[in-house]
Amino acid sequence: MFTKVKKTGAMLIVLAMLPWFLSGLRETAAAQEGCITGQCHPKMLKSKNIHPVAEPCDTCHQAAVTPHPQKGKKTFKLTQEAPALCSQCHPPFGQLKHVHSPVKDGMCTTCHNPHDSGEPKLLQQPLKDLCQSCHPDKTEHKYVHGPTATGDCTSCHNPHESKNKKLVLKEGPELCFTCHVDMQGELKKKVIHTAIKSGCTSCHNPHGSPAKRLLAADGEKVCYQCHPQIEEQLQKAKFVHSPIKSEKGCASCHAPHASDEAKLLPKTGKDLCLDCHKGVIQKEQTVLHGPIRDGKCTPCHNPHGSPYKRLLVKDFSTDFYIVYNDNEYALCFSCHNRDLLRYPTTSYATGFRDGDKNLHYVHVNRKDRGKNCKACHIIHASELPKLMAKKVLFGKWDLPLRSIKTDTGGSCSPGCHKKYNYDRKTPGKEPEIITPKEKEQEKEKVKEKDNAKSK
Repeated sequence: MFTKVKKTGAMLIVLAMLPWFLSGLRETAAAQEGCITGQCHPKMLKSKNIHPVAEPCDTCHQAAVTPHPQKGKKTFKLTQEAPALCSQCHPPFGQLKHVHSPVKDGMCTTCHNPHDSGEPKLLQQPLKDLCQSCHPDKTEHKYVHGPTATGDCTSCHNPHESKNKKLVLKEGPELCFTCHVDMQGELKKKVIHTAIKSGCTSCHNPHGSPAKRLLAADGEKVCYQCHPQIEEQLQKAKFVHSPIKSEKGCASCHAPHASDEAKLLPKTGKDLCLDCHKGVIQKEQTVLHGPIRDGKCTPCHNPHGSPYKRLLVKDFSTDFYIVYNDNEYALCFSCHNRDLLRYPTTSYATGFRDGDKNLHYVHVNRKDRGKNCKACHIIHASELPKLMAKKVLFGKWDLPLRSIKTDTGGSCSPGCHKKYNYDRKTPGKEPEIITPKEKEQEKEKVKEKDNAKSK
């Protein structure tokens, strides 16, 4: 009985207070409605995006204790100044190493409208225009980075703070990998361009550029920023490798990011050169010059520029006849022992001799009408041993050489003199011409004898 009376009394008290409570709600709603629908702020909260705490106003503003409004006075003050006010709902910014200056100065409303906006994130303007209100326009270049062109600055930059310089979301290439995912696989190759370790912006402008691929400078000039010695070499060079002057420039022969080959070549040196110089080696020419056999062309040719024809690293005459001196053969002497042209007799300097008579000396070391190497040899590749030529151009005549080589000598019956035989063991000996088939048969016989002895 007592409990029932107690409950009835409590209900009577609530009912008695209800009119007062409802009156308070009406006053709050009326006050709120008065702010946005009356003569003061009629356009407020009409945009697409409204701050979730925009209603009621006294979430952020103090209730007016003085007549409101008053001309020239703020009578409806904030409950706290920014950024402390904003931090009541939003996590505080400004804790990282690099902070956007409006955030650092507590000026959240420089970028955000505190009430409503037609833009996402309550931005004061479209993102591109907002950023350009402080930062210079980055879209005036001929070539513009996609996010810059579309005004999507926050694809790369954090608008509040970052642990990275320039407020970028990630450091170095990691930021670029967000979109350029193919580069992650590319950079797993053996040789990585050193510039990438400093970041992609070593070579590319991240916003825009007058040069293709957003390069920081036109063509090869971007490469010269790190390779000034090549620029200097080319300025002095009489002959410049033509790809350098092409639209692709250095990238004609070098991979700009990474490669499995040294010097960032996209393939082995020899194969790369033969992509353009297709006629240098014919299919049937299986005997290769030593450097080419090793897959290299640069022992003889400078790939960028040279004071000598054919981009040679040292001078080499192409004349059929040369008055001998060491300088005329400086290129060849880079690898070959110069003694093979110095001594009329020798037992070691060359295999091209009759007894100890040095036949290289006979042909080359003369005060007049000494023969160039090309008078007998093909420089890059041949069908014959020792890079011997079948014929050479003498004026307009294809001069035949008709050379035969044996294990100890051979013979030569060219268009320039009668047939001569030579042999290191038996001078003047007529060479025994053995066919490849006979040679193989001879090897098999020797092998059979060796096997019989071992048993």
